[in-house]
Amino acid sequence: MTSRHPRSPALALAAALALAAPAAARARAWQGIVPGASTQADVVARFGEPSTKGKLEGRTALVYKGDQAIAGTRQAQFLVAEDGTVAEVNVFPAAPLDKESVEGTYGKGPQKTFTDDFRQVWIYRQVGIMVFFGKDGTVEAIRFQAGERSAPAAPAPPPKARPGAG
Repeated sequence: MTSRHPRSPALALAAALALAAPAAARARAWQGIVPGASTQADVVARFGEPSTKGKLEGRTALVYKGDQAIAGTRQAQFLVAEDGTVAEVNVFPAAPLDKESVEGTYGKGPQKTFTDDFRQVWIYRQVGIMVFFGKDGTVEAIRFQAGERSAPAAPAPPPKARPGAG
Protein backbone atom coordinates (compact mmCIF):
# COMPACT_ATOMS: atom_id res chain seq x y z
CA MET A 1 0.00 0.00 0.00
CA THR A 2 1.42 3.35 -0.95
CA SER A 3 0.69 6.45 1.01
CA ARG A 4 -0.11 9.75 -0.65
CA HIS A 5 0.68 13.06 0.90
CA PRO A 6 -1.68 15.85 -0.08
CA ARG A 7 0.09 18.82 -1.60
CA SER A 8 -0.25 22.08 0.21
CA PRO A 9 -2.30 24.54 -1.87
CA ALA A 10 -0.02 27.34 -0.67
CA LEU A 11 3.07 25.41 -1.82
CA ALA A 12 1.50 24.71 -5.21
CA LEU A 13 0.61 28.39 -5.61
CA ALA A 14 4.12 29.48 -4.63
CA ALA A 15 5.63 27.07 -7.16
CA ALA A 16 3.30 28.31 -9.91
CA LEU A 17 4.16 31.94 -9.17
CA ALA A 18 7.88 31.19 -9.12
CA LEU A 19 7.63 29.56 -12.54
CA ALA A 20 5.45 32.32 -13.96
CA ALA A 21 7.44 35.29 -12.64
CA PRO A 22 10.42 35.05 -15.00
CA ALA A 23 8.10 34.57 -17.98
CA ALA A 24 6.10 37.66 -17.09
CA ALA A 25 9.19 39.87 -17.42
CA ARG A 26 10.56 38.15 -20.54
CA ALA A 27 10.67 40.18 -23.73
CA ARG A 28 8.68 39.18 -26.75
CA ALA A 29 10.84 38.08 -29.67
CA TRP A 30 10.71 39.80 -33.04
CA GLN A 31 11.80 37.68 -36.01
CA GLY A 32 13.64 35.37 -33.59
CA ILE A 33 15.58 38.17 -31.83
CA VAL A 34 14.83 38.50 -28.10
CA PRO A 35 15.79 41.80 -26.44
CA GLY A 36 17.93 41.16 -23.39
CA ALA A 37 18.95 37.69 -24.60
CA SER A 38 19.97 37.78 -28.28
CA THR A 39 23.33 39.24 -29.29
CA GLN A 40 24.63 41.46 -32.07
CA ALA A 41 26.13 38.33 -33.64
CA ASP A 42 22.65 36.70 -33.61
CA VAL A 43 21.21 39.68 -35.52
CA VAL A 44 23.95 39.61 -38.18
CA ALA A 45 23.70 35.81 -38.50
CA ARG A 46 19.94 36.07 -39.07
CA PHE A 47 19.72 39.17 -41.30
CA GLY A 48 23.22 39.69 -42.71
CA GLU A 49 25.33 42.83 -42.40
CA PRO A 50 23.20 45.93 -41.73
CA SER A 51 22.81 48.73 -44.27
CA THR A 52 23.99 51.18 -41.59
CA LYS A 53 25.91 50.70 -38.35
CA GLY A 54 26.52 53.53 -35.91
CA LYS A 55 25.49 55.00 -32.57
CA LEU A 56 21.89 55.78 -31.65
CA GLU A 57 20.73 56.69 -28.15
CA GLY A 58 24.24 55.86 -26.87
CA ARG A 59 24.14 52.28 -28.15
CA THR A 60 25.42 50.51 -31.24
CA ALA A 61 22.66 50.61 -33.85
CA LEU A 62 22.32 48.00 -36.58
CA VAL A 63 19.89 49.49 -39.11
CA TYR A 64 18.27 47.53 -41.94
CA LYS A 65 16.59 49.78 -44.52
CA GLY A 66 16.21 50.34 -48.24
CA ASP A 67 17.30 47.27 -50.23
CA GLN A 68 18.23 45.54 -46.97
CA ALA A 69 14.94 46.25 -45.20
CA ILE A 70 13.59 43.14 -43.47
CA ALA A 71 10.39 41.79 -45.03
CA GLY A 72 7.33 43.74 -43.87
CA THR A 73 9.34 46.74 -42.68
CA ARG A 74 10.45 50.10 -44.02
CA GLN A 75 13.23 49.90 -41.47
CA ALA A 76 14.33 47.88 -38.44
CA GLN A 77 16.80 49.11 -35.81
CA PHE A 78 18.57 46.80 -33.37
CA LEU A 79 20.12 48.75 -30.49
CA VAL A 80 22.94 46.80 -28.86
CA ALA A 81 24.15 47.38 -25.29
CA GLU A 82 27.83 47.54 -24.32
CA ASP A 83 27.76 43.85 -23.30
CA GLY A 84 26.79 42.86 -26.87
CA THR A 85 23.15 41.96 -26.15
CA VAL A 86 20.27 43.46 -28.08
CA ALA A 87 18.62 45.96 -25.73
CA GLU A 88 15.87 47.15 -28.05
CA VAL A 89 14.37 46.56 -31.48
CA ASN A 90 12.51 49.35 -33.28
CA VAL A 91 10.36 48.28 -36.22
CA PHE A 92 8.81 50.65 -38.76
CA PRO A 93 6.10 48.67 -40.59
CA ALA A 94 5.95 48.88 -44.40
CA ALA A 95 2.16 48.62 -44.51
CA PRO A 96 -0.30 50.61 -42.39
CA LEU A 97 -1.43 48.84 -39.21
CA ASP A 98 -4.55 49.95 -37.39
CA LYS A 99 -5.42 49.72 -33.69
CA GLU A 100 -7.59 46.61 -34.21
CA SER A 101 -4.60 44.80 -35.76
CA VAL A 102 -2.45 45.73 -32.76
CA GLU A 103 -5.08 44.44 -30.30
CA GLY A 104 -5.45 41.26 -32.34
CA THR A 105 -1.70 40.65 -32.16
CA TYR A 106 -0.75 41.83 -28.65
CA GLY A 107 -4.08 41.80 -26.82
CA LYS A 108 -6.52 44.26 -25.35
CA GLY A 109 -5.88 46.38 -22.31
CA PRO A 110 -2.52 48.05 -22.89
CA GLN A 111 -1.56 51.08 -20.86
CA LYS A 112 -2.43 54.05 -23.05
CA THR A 113 -0.52 57.31 -22.94
CA PHE A 114 0.75 60.05 -25.25
CA THR A 115 4.08 61.40 -26.51
CA ASP A 116 5.09 65.01 -25.93
CA ASP A 117 3.54 65.89 -29.30
CA PHE A 118 0.24 64.16 -28.40
CA ARG A 119 0.62 61.00 -30.47
CA GLN A 120 -0.88 57.92 -28.84
CA VAL A 121 1.36 55.20 -27.37
CA TRP A 122 0.18 51.79 -26.20
CA ILE A 123 2.42 50.01 -23.71
CA TYR A 124 2.39 46.25 -23.08
CA ARG A 125 4.85 46.27 -20.15
CA GLN A 126 5.00 42.60 -19.27
CA VAL A 127 6.20 41.66 -22.74
CA GLY A 128 8.19 44.84 -23.36
CA ILE A 129 6.25 46.25 -26.31
CA MET A 130 5.47 49.90 -27.02
CA VAL A 131 3.35 50.79 -30.05
CA PHE A 132 3.66 54.35 -31.35
CA PHE A 133 0.81 55.70 -33.48
CA GLY A 134 1.10 58.47 -36.04
CA LYS A 135 -1.25 61.41 -36.16
CA ASP A 136 -3.38 59.49 -38.69
CA GLY A 137 -4.02 56.75 -36.09
CA THR A 138 -1.94 54.04 -37.78
CA VAL A 139 1.18 52.43 -36.33
CA GLU A 140 4.33 54.47 -36.88
CA ALA A 141 6.72 52.19 -34.98
CA ILE A 142 6.80 49.23 -32.61
CA ARG A 143 9.50 48.96 -29.94
CA PHE A 144 10.48 45.60 -28.45
CA GLN A 145 12.56 45.57 -25.25
CA ALA A 146 12.89 43.46 -22.12
CA GLY A 147 9.60 43.25 -20.21
CA GLU A 148 9.16 45.46 -17.17
CA ARG A 149 7.61 44.76 -13.78
CA SER A 150 7.06 48.38 -12.79
CA ALA A 151 6.13 51.42 -14.79
CA PRO A 152 8.49 54.32 -15.46
CA ALA A 153 6.98 57.77 -14.96
CA ALA A 154 6.62 58.49 -18.69
CA PRO A 155 7.04 56.55 -21.92
CA ALA A 156 10.35 56.75 -23.75
CA PRO A 157 10.30 59.02 -26.77
CA PRO A 158 9.20 57.38 -30.01
CA PRO A 159 11.94 55.96 -32.20
CA LYS A 160 12.82 57.88 -35.33
CA ALA A 161 13.47 56.28 -38.69
CA ARG A 162 16.99 56.95 -39.96
CA PRO A 163 17.24 59.10 -43.11
CA GLY A 164 16.70 57.24 -46.36
CA ALA A 165 14.22 54.83 -44.79
CA GLY A 166 12.26 54.69 -48.04
